[in-house]
Amino acid sequence: MTERNSVLAQRAHISFVAIIHPLLLESMLGIPAQVVAAIDVNTTANQIYRHNFPDTTLWNKTIEGITLDDFDKLPVDMIVMSPPCQPFTRVGLQGDIADSRTKSFLHILHLLPRLCRRPRFILLENVKGFEVSSARQRLVETLVECGYTFQETMISPTSVGIPNSRLRYFLTAKLSTANESSQSSKIPEAFPHPAGASPHQHSVVSSPPSAATGRPDEDTQGGHVLYKQETEREAQRKTSQNQDLSVRRIRDFLEPPGDVNMEHYLLPPGTLLRYSLLLDIVQPTCRRSVCFTKGYGRYVEGTGSVLQCCVETEV
Repeated sequence: MTERNSVLAQRAHISFVAIIHPLLLESMLGIPAQVVAAIDVNTTANQIYRHNFPDTTLWNKTIEGITLDDFDKLPVDMIVMSPPCQPFTRVGLQGDIADSRTKSFLHILHLLPRLCRRPRFILLENVKGFEVSSARQRLVETLVECGYTFQETMISPTSVGIPNSRLRYFLTAKLSTANESSQSSKIPEAFPHPAGASPHQHSVVSSPPSAATGRPDEDTQGGHVLYKQETEREAQRKTSQNQDLSVRRIRDFLEPPGDVNMEHYLLPPGTLLRYSLLLDIVQPTCRRSVCFTKGYGRYVEGTGSVLQCCVETEV
């Protein structure tokens, strides 16, 4: 996950996530919003951001390079951030706050109590695993110290009808008034229910059977995969997901083929023959797909679902 930072205002905010921009914030908050600064050191990310948002101030620096005086000069009403997720991923080293990539996040926590004018709202997103980290504990302690009330939730895209399982941690915090209580102690693993909605419509997809790897069980010999046997539990989970009518079908999100040469995206016959039992194969009518990673297209297993366009063929 790239360390993408933006600062927005409502006037103004500071956002560490480029995808959350004024139009989205206006739809979320119902108020006009303006990004007062975007912050990143990635050259490519900055070029893309500048192309899409040419009128937004872009700082090419690290978060640690932003001083307390810099922050105090920004009319920030909301901080939106998504710190680097690598220190918290379940398949990584889980270095937590000992990982140097958390320095930017810890710098924000260091500055927050010292700001002359604290932002009214804070929104943070990260991977599953952050909720049990020392970084999260530091965040909670800082929010309490600074007088924020907050709520934490685990949400997957399937919670809002998107056919992809990508469970993520979200925290929303608000600078509290005298009559507001502190945060709840339990992190709900469900999307807040609107009036009249059933809990089933917004349930969060549970983790795959193998919590350590996110992959179903497989038999190996001499380091070579012989076959992967789908457990009954895994098969039932996929069937249940495909029957959840609150989630849209994959075909609703597919672009029409048009003049695109699809041959470029096809798996080589040899790869399909050798690894078909390892692939998570979905069809346009499915209401599920697994989380995509940066290894998609380079590695066969555990990096994302493969779309079967020729539904007449049985795999």
